[in-house]
Amino acid sequence: MKKINFVICAFLLTGFAFAQKIQIKKDKILYDKAEIAIITEPFRNHYDFSTLSGEKKFSVDFKGLSVNDTQFYQWLEVTSADGKIKTEIPHDVLITAFDVKRIIAHNLSVKYNLLDASGINDAALKTFFETERESLSDKYGKTVASAKIEGDAQKKKVQEIKSRYNPQIQNDKSITFTQGGKLVIVGRLVTEPYIVGGGARDYAYIYDIDGNKAVSLGFVSLGSNFKITGFDGKSYEFVTKSMYSEGNTTFLNEFLWDAVSHGYTFGHQIRDENAKLLAAKVALAKERSANIYNKRGYLIDGDGKRYDGVISIYFQMLDLNETGQVLPEDAADNFGKRVSIKYRNEKNQERTKTFKASSNAYFCITENNKETFYYGMAIKGEAMKKIQNIGNFAFDNAFFFQMIHKEDKIMVLHDPVEIEKYIIKIATEAKGQMLDRRSSENLSVQLADYLKACKGLSEDIKKNEFDLKIEENLVKIAQEYQNCN
Repeated sequence: MKKINFVICAFLLTGFAFAQKIQIKKDKILYDKAEIAIITEPFRNHYDFSTLSGEKKFSVDFKGLSVNDTQFYQWLEVTSADGKIKTEIPHDVLITAFDVKRIIAHNLSVKYNLLDASGINDAALKTFFETERESLSDKYGKTVASAKIEGDAQKKKVQEIKSRYNPQIQNDKSITFTQGGKLVIVGRLVTEPYIVGGGARDYAYIYDIDGNKAVSLGFVSLGSNFKITGFDGKSYEFVTKSMYSEGNTTFLNEFLWDAVSHGYTFGHQIRDENAKLLAAKVALAKERSANIYNKRGYLIDGDGKRYDGVISIYFQMLDLNETGQVLPEDAADNFGKRVSIKYRNEKNQERTKTFKASSNAYFCITENNKETFYYGMAIKGEAMKKIQNIGNFAFDNAFFFQMIHKEDKIMVLHDPVEIEKYIIKIATEAKGQMLDRRSSENLSVQLADYLKACKGLSEDIKKNEFDLKIEENLVKIAQEYQNCN
């Protein structure tokens, strides 16, 4: 954590001129070398500001709280001369100086205009005390209390992991835990020599036994300010009184214990975490996919035989990384061509059969008292898919499609994955007519020809009286075809 120290401080260019104006000589405050006020310190960290004639105008108490050796909070409590009004402001170190009285006087002059060439500015002082401010005592007090609670909790966690794992760094830099009374190697430590002026960089690493970098340690800034970064992308501050060096076993052991206390246990942890992540991605991809996994239903084969059981079919690739790519672009599209059903035969023996879409089978998924039908059929009209499959020596252009509407003479279906693609299938044709992504005007000629048995409807379609991209229109076409004489 950042160490706040009024001796080592930032030099702000905007305050440089004021730094030259405000000086302290014994008890006198000088502005451009002219005496303007008196500052006295009757007791430690308490400063009274008075006019040159000795009239007290206000006092300042320097306040501070520390979380540990490297984290400090400092502020100023400013009190009116009569002691009735108090307010708190940050202890901003705006100049390089060793005299805290000068730093405070400079801050009050630059930021609040309480000191100027005329002395103590009464108008600015009145405005200063009338301004509402947050209580820094409360703010920092709560922060420090919370930090100390966290620090105590962290110390307890470290003690627990030391008792549980007994993490050790061996002479050959291997990391060991004690498990079941035996030393077990869980990783190895790699360190680099400290480079003066090397800046914020990593110097120590712990690799697991699979060779994966589990944690790394680097400097945040000079001094005891360190950061540990884990393989999961999380990072946190590591506070210690020890200084880093390749041979400082105290520091390196504290680094190891702290890393383990934050949940990094090395061994096969990264492998196992990656496996869990992959499993979660697969589960989510399955849930989002159009695929059917072990759903109750039934299947009717091409001969009319019924099978009741559990059905599975893959309509798409699993999109683990959510790229949007779920169907092959260059290879043959074999998705949606085969469905499997696990059922029990007449002897109550479990069997599994697979049926091709080209076999004229259809199946039904029953879920939440709802039936969803899928029909297998060859299609025509989607030239790009056919060319893609033929180019990859896949001459079967039959797929299972989800039924939307069914009449005795005609069905309306769509692709389970590319749901914008519809299929019209009439009972007198072996193949269904695909309505792909082309415009309604381009598709109307093909559909009109496919439905030519119903002359009036065919002519209306050819005249583009139906927008074939609207599902309700396709259902209307099916209904008119069914009633066509």
